[in-house]
Amino acid sequence: MTEYLTNPVFKFAVLPIGTAVLGIGLKFFTRNDRYAQFRKEDLAVGLDLTLTACLMFVVLTTDRAATLIQANKRLADVLAQNPIDGTLAGKLQAEAQAVSSQIATSGWIIAILFLGLGAMSAVVRRWGWQSETELKPVVGIAVPLLYGILAVIGVMASAVR
Repeated sequence: MTEYLTNPVFKFAVLPIGTAVLGIGLKFFTRNDRYAQFRKEDLAVGLDLTLTACLMFVVLTTDRAATLIQANKRLADVLAQNPIDGTLAGKLQAEAQAVSSQIATSGWIIAILFLGLGAMSAVVRRWGWQSETELKPVVGIAVPLLYGILAVIGVMASAVR
């Protein structure tokens, strides 16, 4: 199971597309039984996927912050020893710097993700509706869906860095 979950095909194909399929299924299966036919609007889960990607990245950033705290504590413990293990201290310092760098860019990435979500929702609101109840297939459904899948893939790529 570990090999399957860590496989790049799972992370960058199965998970994002599976998330979209589950979202579509939820929309369809939670509809009132009187309107149980599948509608093209059931495919409109792109904005939900984008929001999920935004929240996943925030959680990823908080995990990185916790990792940084642990690395700094281990580094402090090594530096408090007499004599200092220079090799281990250097390794822990490099780890702390790498995580710090990731956290430093996370604020910008979070802002970009949420701005992208806002922009995509504005596009759908402005140009994505064919009528009061029907979305346009491309601008209202396909473009946001593709954007949402790409956002999930981007967050998964960031998680493995």
